[in-house]
Formats: sequence, structure tokens, C-alpha cells
Amino acid sequence: MADTNSDSNYPEISNLKIYMRLLSYVKRYLGVFFLGILGLIIFSSMEIAFIDLFGYTVNAVGGMSADSSSAGEMVEQRSGLTVFIVNLISPDGGNILDTRWMVPLIMLMIAVVRGLSFFVGGYCMTYVSQILVHNLRVAIFNKYTVLPASYFDSSMAGHLVARTTFIVSQVTHAATSSLKVMIRESALVIGLISYLFYLNWKLTLIFLTVLPIIGLVVLAVSKRFRKLALRIQSSMGDVTQVTQELVGGYRDMHLYGAKHFERQRMKDASKNSRKQQMKLSITESISTPVIQLLVASALSFLMWLVLDPTVLSQMSGGDFVKFLASAALLAKPVRALSGINSKIQQGIAAAGTLFSTLDNSEEVDEGVIAKKKIDGRFEFSKVNFSYDVNEKNVLNGVTFNVKAGETVALVGRSGSGKSTLISMIPRFYEINNGMISLDGKELKSYKLENLRSHIALVSQKISLFNDSIYNNIAYGTLANKTKNEVRAAANAANALEFIEQLPHGFDTIIGDQGIKLSGGQRQRLAIARAILKDAPILILDEATSALDTQTERYIQEALEAVMKGRTTFVIAHRLTTIESADRILMMSKGKIVEQGTHEELLKLNKHYAKLHNKIVVEEKSDSND
Repeated sequence: MADTNSDSNYPEISNLKIYMRLLSYVKRYLGVFFLGILGLIIFSSMEIAFIDLFGYTVNAVGGMSADSSSAGEMVEQRSGLTVFIVNLISPDGGNILDTRWMVPLIMLMIAVVRGLSFFVGGYCMTYVSQILVHNLRVAIFNKYTVLPASYFDSSMAGHLVARTTFIVSQVTHAATSSLKVMIRESALVIGLISYLFYLNWKLTLIFLTVLPIIGLVVLAVSKRFRKLALRIQSSMGDVTQVTQELVGGYRDMHLYGAKHFERQRMKDASKNSRKQQMKLSITESISTPVIQLLVASALSFLMWLVLDPTVLSQMSGGDFVKFLASAALLAKPVRALSGINSKIQQGIAAAGTLFSTLDNSEEVDEGVIAKKKIDGRFEFSKVNFSYDVNEKNVLNGVTFNVKAGETVALVGRSGSGKSTLISMIPRFYEINNGMISLDGKELKSYKLENLRSHIALVSQKISLFNDSIYNNIAYGTLANKTKNEVRAAANAANALEFIEQLPHGFDTIIGDQGIKLSGGQRQRLAIARAILKDAPILILDEATSALDTQTERYIQEALEAVMKGRTTFVIAHRLTTIESADRILMMSKGKIVEQGTHEELLKLNKHYAKLHNKIVVEEKSDSND
């Protein structure tokens, strides 16, 4: 499986650009961010301060005179942080027996500063990182609300959901613990190398000859990590997709004996995900030991040089200990940095995927007209449409006019273009060429939000939410309607009777997509929502398809009352529900092949009459059964 949307073709951008863009989501908190960095840097510097204190102690103890008369006198020590603090407290240097209390005091100071800086650095970085992830998740969700229908048509739902769950979590890993480790250990590496230069710059230069090799290894591995991270994202999207489809279609799975098929789908998707994870693990397992081996080799050679008598003669015991301890300590941050590289690269890849979504084109809204009231007059002139430039037209030169308050029914076989044509009215799709006008003004000249505020839709595909019945009817801008108005809408949709029989009435939670209700009950809630909106334009796309004959009769009467005075577009499989329409458009292969009233089209005895006769025969056959 693969995600077919345009995100997969998004151009690769550099790590630095991604990180800079990530920072833009927390620019209000840059002060906290830099305070966190400062805390982590200070934390790392305390490691070096401890080494300096340890070396100072070795020099102080080893430098005491063997002569008892001068016992406790200190030889002159090389400058350093500890020497600076000692001289600050006791300018004349003093006797170690008199100033020995300074060493444990300085050690306690280092521990306190280290602890405080660790807390400040960790808290600030986590705070900023969580703000970043929150802002990204909200930005992705908000982007979904303004993307065109074509984007969702070309994307798999599982992959879209994965972006606000799994993929955002990958950014979390890179932006929290991994980022803290990267800053803290990078600061320690830089600090240790600088300290080594201070102690003996010649030996340090020899040690640093291995760094370019380590850099090349890290660069090559980073590219591999990022490539595998993108594959893991896609594979996890497949896992989400398969799971989502099973949860949504479990009834069909049971009815059609698809248990083994679905299990195999999940097994294949999960196996592919595991395979990509193992490739990532192998790369990480190889790269980390290689980097550690390079560092160990450099350290081994360095120790061989340091143990040379000529070198030892140029360094005090304390400086020798400082140098060895600092060089040996370098292995730890290098190991930590190589270990988190995979998490960092996964986060970068995840951020790149999220940014690709955020950079998708939104619905085009260049309209300037916003009307409080409209009449509902439509004109369709030579409307052509195709879902893709390389595909043939779904609509071909569709031309007709609709008077204000007129009821127009569209009929035809599946694939004739009925639903596509209806989708042009609220501008879920934009026509390729031709023109659609509303009240004499081109449809695209209306502001999208204003245009859609004048349209109510009831479709065969019902959208309900895991909320109360009341909130499902009074959805969105309808939430400001009164309880009496909501009740009246439910009554008009013949839904009040079953609602009042529920234990909690309008407060009943209906579950995901209204799973706790029957198909007819769900349909009636959708109709009640459309009635409550009281819009001048009404679109009914197989609105009564899920209802039994008796309920359909009641709903049809309610809809006919609602349709009066409104411009209504109706798509219905049962032709008996549209016989009273002002005009019927018979469509075939994206064209209007005939139009007229029910009686007029029957008299023509062509396309509509043949379809009508066929359906009548089918309905009689069903009633006999």
C-alpha cells in the first residue's frame, strides 16, 4: 500500500531548514528555549568543572613538600576554574591544610549548579517541545478543515489520521528527549575539546584527526536513517488504514467471510512496518559501534602518546589526570549523540511530511460577495468537469436553468454524473470550464463560507459524531438555535418519536458515526439537521435511501413541506419520490439527455420512461417477495 497524495512527491529539504521552520512554531517561547539551552550547556560545563577540580586535588596532594617543616604548602598550580575560585576566596593561595575545606565546598557548588541547570534545561526544553508538538498537531488538523475535496479523494484516511498521531509522535521524540540529549552532549563535546586544547593543544590536534571520518560516517548514516524513517511512516499509515477499514466495515467482514483476508492484510502491513524498523535498527546497531571504535582508536593512540616520558615530563600529575579524564569522557557524549541520531532523523522526516501537508494548496476562495439572503436562481452553462486533467470528462457541456424555489430532480444510472453535478453547487469541486451562476452572479464570486451558509445537504453518506443527539442536530453554527427549534426540526424529520423513547432522550450519546442507532434513525437525524438550518437551497442526495417504506412516506411528506419555497436539487433511486418535482433531468454519460415533468418524460417514452418502467418492475418484484 502507498499513500497516493501529493505529499509523497514533496521535495526533500535540508535538516537545517526543517529545524528552523520548527522553531517558527515556538517563536513566542524562544526565551524559554534559549534558557533551556543555557541550562543544558551549564550542566555540561559542570562535568568539565569536576574534572578540573579532580586534577587540582591531585596536584595539590602530589605537590606538597615532603619536608615536614613545609608540609601543607602548595606548589604553584596551572590556572583553571578551581584555581580561580580558590584565589577568589584566598588570594594568597594559602596552605592546603588551611584551605582544604574549599575542595569539598567547590564540589558541593558544582553539584548544586549541575542539579539546578539540569532541572532548568530539562523543564524548559520539554515545555517548548510540547508546545511545538501541540502547535503542529493543531496546525495539521486546522489545515484539514480548509483543504479541497480533491485532496481527501486522493489520500487514504489511515495516512491522514497517522499524521496527527504517529507522525506527530515522531516529532515529539526528536523535539523532547533527543533534542535535550543532542544539545547537552554537543555542549559537552565542544567543552571537552576546548578544555583539551587548553591543556595540550598538540595532543588534541592529533586526537581530532579522527573527527572528519566520524563526520562522514554520521552523514551517510543520517541519510539512511531519514530514508528509512519515511518508509516507516508510510508503513504505519498502512497499518492505521487497514485497522480503520476493519473497524468501519466489521459487519461486511463477518458477512462475507473475510476474516482471513483482513488478517492477512494486517499481517502484511505490520510485517512491512517491522521490516523497515529492523532495517533502521540494523543501521543504528552498526553505526554506533563503528563510531565508538573510531573514538576508542583515537583515544588508544592518544594514551600511547601521553605515556611517552617526554610528554609526561611536560605535564604535572594533575594536568595528566585532567587530560586523560577529559579524553576518556569524550566517548560518552559521542556514543549518546550517535545513539540518538536515528530518533533525530525520524523526527526530521516526520516534520518534513507534516510540512508537506501544511504546504498543500487550500480551497480557492477569491469570492467577494456575501449575501444575507438569496433567491436561489441557478444557471448552468456548458459545464465540463474531470477529476484529473488526464482523465475523461465526468460532465460534458451540462446546460440548464433553475428558477428560485423550483424543485429539480436528477436521475440516471450510476456513473451518469448526478452526484458530481450536485457537488458543484457548494463548490466541493471546481468546474474545469463553463459557468455556474447563482442569482445572476458567478458562483465563484461568492465567498465560500457565505455560499455554503445558504445550502443544506442530506446525502446517502451520513456524517454523525460520537456526541449527543442534540449536538448532532444542532451542529456547527446551528448550536445557537433554541431547544424548541431543535425539537421542532426533529419532529419534522419524524425523529422525535424514537428520540423520546431513548433513556436519555436528546442527551443520548450515539457512538462513532451513530453506531448505536439504526440506519433510518441516523438518516432522520441528518434530515433534522438540514431542516434546522432552514437554508434557501436544499440538496437531497438519496436522502431517504436508508428508510423503510412507511418511514419514507412520513419523511417524504416532511421534506415536501420543507422544500416549499426553496430551490431543491434531488437525487433519488426510487422515482416515486421525485414524481412531483417541477422538473426532472435525465442524465447519461455526463450529459442531460432529456428533461421535463414526470408526465412529459413518460410520454416521450425514451430514456426516463425505460428507466421508470424497469424500476417499477423491480419494486413490484420486491413487494411480491
